[in-house]
Amino acid sequence: MAKNKSKSINTAPKEVKKTIKKEESMVAKVEVKTHRDSEKVSQIVGAIFIFLGVLLVAFGVYSFVKYSSTPELNESLVSPSVSEMVAVTKESVITVSGNATGYDTVYVYVNGEKVKDAKVGTNGDFKADITLEKEGEYDITVAGVKGFPKRYISAQSLVEKITVDKTAPLLTELTYAKEVGTQTFTVTGIVEKDAQVIVKRGTDYYSATCDADGKFKIVSIALDSGLNVFNVVIKDIAGNESVMDSEIKVTYSPDSSVNGDAVNDSSLPVAAGEFSRMTDFLLGNNLVIVFGILALLSGITTTSVLYVKSKRE
Repeated sequence: MAKNKSKSINTAPKEVKKTIKKEESMVAKVEVKTHRDSEKVSQIVGAIFIFLGVLLVAFGVYSFVKYSSTPELNESLVSPSVSEMVAVTKESVITVSGNATGYDTVYVYVNGEKVKDAKVGTNGDFKADITLEKEGEYDITVAGVKGFPKRYISAQSLVEKITVDKTAPLLTELTYAKEVGTQTFTVTGIVEKDAQVIVKRGTDYYSATCDADGKFKIVSIALDSGLNVFNVVIKDIAGNESVMDSEIKVTYSPDSSVNGDAVNDSSLPVAAGEFSRMTDFLLGNNLVIVFGILALLSGITTTSVLYVKSKRE
């Protein structure tokens, strides 16, 4: 028995087939044309962005070079001002501050060499910490910088001098009576110029400032009966401090003939300011001096009388 075969029969007229093929061909052409136009627009837009990017990069490089280069000096610009600084310090890190209104940056110089940049705040103030490692005297100045991309710099400000001193003061001389018959005593000595010397015991302390030669004198230091022990602390103007290893030990004995506020020398009268004690000393212990003075007066008188007589003759 033969199998039945089914076939699809295209019954569309030839004219309809031609029309369909033609329409499909037109759609394909339209789609191709639309894709190509979009691609061309994208290429144009991309080229524009690339060109703008190149311009921006070129401007950035130019600005960076100009901004990074040494600013041009403009002497007509007003120099920034530096706030007053301590004259002497023991610190290694120093703060430089001041006002630089109209500038965006401040250059800080030490002995003429630039060491730091500092940004200027909206109120015109600036602050920069610089390090001075070694002891010695330094000149601090600043200059204002502004402008973009070309930079301009002002002349440097007035010099602020600062001395770095990290050495503790040294006591080179100390004099006082170790046993006195008065309720107070005096300490004298030599340290260094403008140093402060403090003598203290418990909560009591006495101080003095050294003169231009480093000499000091502390008077009327109160004593209790018996042995009194004091510590000595020395501070210089830089803030360095030293404490004496040895203590001041003074004994107050009412039977002692030494005045604590005078020179401790048994061959001299006690400088207590008492006239009676001075006369007692002269008349009681040094009658030879009195007789010597009388002899001198007698000699002068005799010579004067002889001279008058010779003139009359």
